Amino acid sequence: MATPIILEVCNVSAPPRLRGQVSFTLREGERVCVYGHSGAGKTTLLRALLGLLAHRGSVVWHIPRASAGYAAQCPRLIPRANVLQQIIWCSALHGASLSVHGSRIHDLLEWWGLQAQRYRPVQHLSTGERLRLELCCATAVASRLLVVDGLLEQLDEHTRGRFWEEIDARCARRDLALIYATHSAREAELADQVLLLHEGRVLAMDTPERLRARAEVQPVYLEAVQDSSRATVQATLGQDGEVRLTIHPSPTMEDVLQALARRGGLE
Repeated sequence: MATPIILEVCNVSAPPRLRGQVSFTLREGERVCVYGHSGAGKTTLLRALLGLLAHRGSVVWHIPRASAGYAAQCPRLIPRANVLQQIIWCSALHGASLSVHGSRIHDLLEWWGLQAQRYRPVQHLSTGERLRLELCCATAVASRLLVVDGLLEQLDEHTRGRFWEEIDARCARRDLALIYATHSAREAELADQVLLLHEGRVLAMDTPERLRARAEVQPVYLEAVQDSSRATVQATLGQDGEVRLTIHPSPTMEDVLQALARRGGLE
């Protein structure tokens, strides 16, 4: 049986930031990364998908929108509210009811390392604590879909590792899907599908492995590393008679993005 669909995105664009048309299907348990440099249109795309920005094309939701949590690039927090009040307020906006003394809110505070700060006003939190609070609020309401805009690469290594452990477990159970935007090649490698954005248009969308192996990518990458003493190239003859090149070290998502940008995307 096919995995249930979460979102169907068809020909979405939002000029001037997002000039190209974006189409993909998100299913339960999938992790989709929107990868590109600053100004590529990542935030514009996420806001369009969530209905926060006027756009062309269609976004069909197969789940209630209230079951999606959104962690914005710039935390949308109430300065004078304390940490507990902020989480409860965000949950109420999504129709959820969290008790101050409930186990759910206790678990969230513990997981995000905010238990000691639970009565501290947001305006007195450090930058890292505000980032964790924004993600805490998003995960508190994300029963089916979590959307994260450019925050993961700003987390400390411990918090980042714990986040991905939890996401991996929930996606494996297919009780959560994830869409996240990043300019970090390392973060992009953790996705099931990577959507490459460059200057407001889509260059490609595929698994990290398939993107690295694309015939359009390897010649450009090989040219870039040919003077490196660390680079090695191995040629193998496939059963179909085609010669395939394996390059070590293999291209990163940044290498793939640069190669496809030079070629103007996949043919």
